[in-house]
Amino acid sequence: YNTMNIQKKRGHNVKQRETTISENEIFRNFWKNNDRFASLFNAAVFGGEDVVKPEVLIDSDNTEIPNGCAEISDEMNTVAKKTGYGVEFVLTGIKDQRDMPLHLLYQDSLGYLKECREIVQSRQEIHYIDNTDEVLDALSKEDRLKPIINLVMYYGKEPWNGTMSLKEMFPNVPEAIRAVLPDYRINLIRVKEAAGCYHFDNKDLQDVFQMAEFVCKDEIDKMYDYMKENKVKSEVAAMLEVLTGKA
Repeated sequence: YNTMNIQKKRGHNVKQRETTISENEIFRNFWKNNDRFASLFNAAVFGGEDVVKPEVLIDSDNTEIPNGCAEISDEMNTVAKKTGYGVEFVLTGIKDQRDMPLHLLYQDSLGYLKECREIVQSRQEIHYIDNTDEVLDALSKEDRLKPIINLVMYYGKEPWNGTMSLKEMFPNVPEAIRAVLPDYRINLIRVKEAAGCYHFDNKDLQDVFQMAEFVCKDEIDKMYDYMKENKVKSEVAAMLEVLTGKA
């Protein structure tokens, strides 16, 4: 199935698109909506608590690919938003399994370095500082950073069996030493299991994850029935294609 077939199934006349929208564009555009973004983080990161408010989210300007991160970003879709409380929330979508704690540690480190560079440049009125040591040396004890909270959305075909924390990547370290090692855990939502694991207060998320569960179980007729009964939006149907690998 695809979005065009879905819309025809619903009785809509569909004209062939003149241009192709990439999966990355569909992914990013879908999560630009603050209500969806807040609902996702509240359900998957904050245990269903109403912590992130849609009205205080604004698009982050940190959508550019940091230096040295191109090889990661080519296979990821990322959407960044920041709240009025000075926190940046980053949604990272992946299809393939990898050592995500290490990847996100690297990605977040580049994000924090970018923040440091912006602080130093704004204070010294310098256009750009390339040298990392110069940036760090120029920070003062009064300077503060915005924390980055990452949520990983896995929508690959195989069940997730990757690591969830940095410590899991050190299996042979004695427990006494392991106990004092700094850790880096990831927040993970598995698309195939999301409908049964979380309650979303946003209808679009309820729709896309419920239909994704039907597709993953190869219950396509149930998916079409659900779509008809719940008047699913076209952008939700497009996102469904991305998350189920049917685009």
